[in-house]
Amino acid sequence: MKSNLFRLLMLIAGILFGLSMMGCTGQNLAASPAGEDGKPAAAPVASFSQFSDIPVPAGATMDMERSLLLGTGEEWTGRLSYETSTEGARVFDLYKAEMPKFGWTELTVIRGDRSIMTYQRGQRIATIEIKTRTFYGSAVSVTVSPNASSTANGGSYGGSTYGGASGSYSSGSVSRQPLR
Repeated sequence: MKSNLFRLLMLIAGILFGLSMMGCTGQNLAASPAGEDGKPAAAPVASFSQFSDIPVPAGATMDMERSLLLGTGEEWTGRLSYETSTEGARVFDLYKAEMPKFGWTELTVIRGDRSIMTYQRGQRIATIEIKTRTFYGSAVSVTVSPNASSTANGGSYGGSTYGGASGSYSSGSVSRQPLR
Protein backbone atom coordinates (compact mmCIF):
# COMPACT_ATOMS: atom_id res chain seq x y z
CA MET A 1 0.00 0.00 0.00
CA LYS A 2 2.79 2.44 0.92
CA SER A 3 4.62 1.49 -2.27
CA ASN A 4 1.61 2.44 -4.44
CA LEU A 5 1.21 5.73 -2.58
CA PHE A 6 4.90 6.49 -3.04
CA ARG A 7 4.67 5.74 -6.80
CA LEU A 8 1.63 7.98 -7.11
CA LEU A 9 3.39 10.85 -5.32
CA MET A 10 6.49 10.43 -7.52
CA LEU A 11 4.33 10.45 -10.65
CA ILE A 12 2.56 13.64 -9.56
CA ALA A 13 5.90 15.28 -8.68
CA GLY A 14 7.29 14.31 -12.10
CA ILE A 15 4.28 15.74 -13.91
CA LEU A 16 4.46 19.00 -11.96
CA PHE A 17 8.20 19.29 -12.62
CA GLY A 18 7.65 18.69 -16.34
CA LEU A 19 4.91 21.30 -16.52
CA SER A 20 7.04 23.85 -14.69
CA MET A 21 9.92 23.25 -17.11
CA MET A 22 7.63 23.91 -20.09
CA GLY A 23 6.85 27.32 -18.61
CA CYS A 24 10.51 28.36 -18.43
CA THR A 25 11.44 31.16 -20.80
CA GLY A 26 15.11 30.28 -21.05
CA GLN A 27 16.23 33.71 -19.86
CA ASN A 28 19.86 34.04 -18.87
CA LEU A 29 20.13 34.59 -15.13
CA ALA A 30 23.73 35.84 -15.25
CA ALA A 31 24.44 39.31 -13.89
CA SER A 32 24.17 42.07 -16.44
CA PRO A 33 26.86 44.71 -16.93
CA ALA A 34 26.59 47.91 -14.91
CA GLY A 35 25.09 51.01 -16.48
CA GLU A 36 26.53 54.54 -16.33
CA ASP A 37 25.33 55.20 -12.77
CA GLY A 38 26.63 51.87 -11.42
CA LYS A 39 23.19 50.26 -11.40
CA PRO A 40 22.57 47.22 -13.59
CA ALA A 41 21.92 48.19 -17.21
CA ALA A 42 18.41 47.55 -18.46
CA ALA A 43 18.10 44.54 -20.74
CA PRO A 44 16.82 45.28 -24.24
CA VAL A 45 13.08 44.80 -24.49
CA ALA A 46 12.02 42.36 -27.20
CA SER A 47 9.22 43.92 -29.24
CA PHE A 48 7.66 42.80 -32.50
CA SER A 49 6.26 46.28 -33.16
CA GLN A 50 9.32 47.17 -35.26
CA PHE A 51 8.34 44.50 -37.83
CA SER A 52 5.53 46.15 -39.73
CA ASP A 53 6.06 44.13 -42.90
CA ILE A 54 5.60 40.55 -41.59
CA PRO A 55 2.98 38.80 -39.46
CA VAL A 56 3.92 37.46 -36.00
CA PRO A 57 1.53 35.23 -34.02
CA ALA A 58 0.04 36.68 -30.84
CA GLY A 59 1.87 35.55 -27.71
CA ALA A 60 5.18 34.85 -29.50
CA THR A 61 8.41 35.25 -27.49
CA MET A 62 11.45 36.65 -29.29
CA ASP A 63 14.65 34.61 -28.99
CA MET A 64 17.19 37.42 -28.54
CA GLU A 65 20.21 35.06 -28.67
CA ARG A 66 19.29 33.71 -32.12
CA SER A 67 18.02 36.96 -33.63
CA LEU A 68 20.29 39.30 -35.58
CA LEU A 69 18.51 42.40 -36.79
CA LEU A 70 19.84 45.34 -38.81
CA GLY A 71 17.79 48.38 -39.75
CA THR A 72 14.24 49.35 -38.90
CA GLY A 73 10.79 49.65 -40.38
CA GLU A 74 10.22 47.97 -43.70
CA GLU A 75 13.91 48.00 -44.62
CA TRP A 76 15.28 45.71 -41.91
CA THR A 77 17.43 42.72 -42.76
CA GLY A 78 18.67 39.81 -40.70
CA ARG A 79 17.13 36.97 -38.73
CA LEU A 80 14.17 37.19 -36.38
CA SER A 81 13.79 34.07 -34.22
CA TYR A 82 10.90 33.44 -31.89
CA GLU A 83 9.02 30.70 -30.11
CA THR A 84 5.27 30.39 -29.93
CA SER A 85 2.77 28.10 -28.26
CA THR A 86 0.97 27.85 -31.61
CA GLU A 87 1.53 24.51 -33.34
CA GLY A 88 3.65 24.51 -36.50
CA ALA A 89 0.78 23.74 -38.89
CA ARG A 90 -1.18 26.78 -37.67
CA VAL A 91 1.91 29.03 -37.93
CA PHE A 92 2.40 27.77 -41.50
CA ASP A 93 -1.24 28.59 -42.32
CA LEU A 94 -0.82 32.05 -40.78
CA TYR A 95 2.15 32.90 -43.02
CA LYS A 96 0.52 31.33 -46.09
CA ALA A 97 -2.58 33.52 -45.61
CA GLU A 98 -1.00 36.73 -44.26
CA MET A 99 2.27 37.24 -46.20
CA PRO A 100 0.41 38.25 -49.42
CA LYS A 101 -1.56 40.80 -47.37
CA PHE A 102 1.78 42.37 -46.39
CA GLY A 103 2.78 42.62 -50.07
CA TRP A 104 4.96 39.46 -50.25
CA THR A 105 4.81 37.11 -53.26
CA GLU A 106 5.25 33.39 -52.62
CA LEU A 107 8.24 31.80 -54.38
CA THR A 108 8.56 28.34 -52.80
CA VAL A 109 6.92 26.35 -50.02
CA ILE A 110 7.86 23.06 -48.36
CA ARG A 111 5.44 21.88 -45.68
CA GLY A 112 6.29 19.32 -42.99
CA ASP A 113 7.58 18.99 -39.43
CA ARG A 114 10.17 21.55 -40.56
CA SER A 115 8.51 23.86 -43.08
CA ILE A 116 10.40 26.30 -45.29
CA MET A 117 8.67 29.19 -47.07
CA THR A 118 10.28 31.77 -49.37
CA TYR A 119 8.70 35.08 -50.36
CA GLN A 120 9.78 38.16 -52.32
CA ARG A 121 8.78 41.78 -51.82
CA GLY A 122 10.50 44.33 -54.03
CA GLN A 123 14.25 43.73 -53.79
CA ARG A 124 13.97 41.69 -50.56
CA ILE A 125 13.64 37.94 -49.98
CA ALA A 126 12.08 36.45 -46.84
CA THR A 127 12.74 32.85 -45.82
CA ILE A 128 10.59 31.46 -43.03
CA GLU A 129 11.55 28.26 -41.23
CA ILE A 130 8.96 26.72 -38.92
CA LYS A 131 10.03 23.82 -36.69
CA THR A 132 7.41 21.89 -34.76
CA ARG A 133 8.71 21.42 -31.23
CA THR A 134 8.53 17.98 -29.63
CA PHE A 135 6.25 18.79 -26.72
CA TYR A 136 4.75 22.23 -27.20
CA GLY A 137 4.36 24.85 -29.92
CA SER A 138 6.92 25.76 -32.55
CA ALA A 139 10.15 27.64 -33.16
CA VAL A 140 10.18 30.11 -36.06
CA SER A 141 13.04 31.85 -37.84
CA VAL A 142 12.34 34.62 -40.37
CA THR A 143 15.37 35.68 -42.42
CA VAL A 144 15.05 38.76 -44.63
CA SER A 145 17.84 39.83 -46.99
CA PRO A 146 18.41 41.67 -50.27
CA ASN A 147 17.71 39.61 -53.39
CA ALA A 148 21.06 38.36 -54.72
CA SER A 149 19.96 38.93 -58.34
CA SER A 150 19.36 42.61 -57.59
CA THR A 151 22.90 42.96 -56.24
CA ALA A 152 24.37 41.23 -59.30
CA ASN A 153 22.93 43.96 -61.50
CA GLY A 154 24.71 46.75 -59.63
CA GLY A 155 22.07 47.23 -56.96
CA SER A 156 22.68 49.21 -53.78
CA TYR A 157 24.28 46.30 -51.94
CA GLY A 158 27.79 46.36 -53.37
CA GLY A 159 28.05 45.31 -57.00
CA SER A 160 28.54 41.85 -58.46
CA THR A 161 30.67 40.15 -55.81
CA TYR A 162 30.24 39.51 -52.13
CA GLY A 163 32.96 40.90 -49.92
CA GLY A 164 33.72 44.07 -51.87
CA ALA A 165 36.11 44.51 -54.80
CA SER A 166 38.41 41.69 -53.70
CA GLY A 167 35.54 39.28 -52.94
CA SER A 168 35.85 35.84 -54.46
CA TYR A 169 32.21 34.72 -54.44
CA SER A 170 30.24 35.70 -57.54
CA SER A 171 26.58 36.33 -56.80
CA GLY A 172 25.38 35.20 -60.24
CA SER A 173 21.76 35.33 -61.23
CA VAL A 174 18.88 33.58 -59.52
CA SER A 175 16.84 31.14 -61.55
CA ARG A 176 13.29 30.47 -60.33
CA GLN A 177 11.05 27.65 -61.45
CA PRO A 178 7.64 26.78 -60.02
CA LEU A 179 7.32 23.60 -58.00
CA ARG A 180 5.23 20.91 -59.68
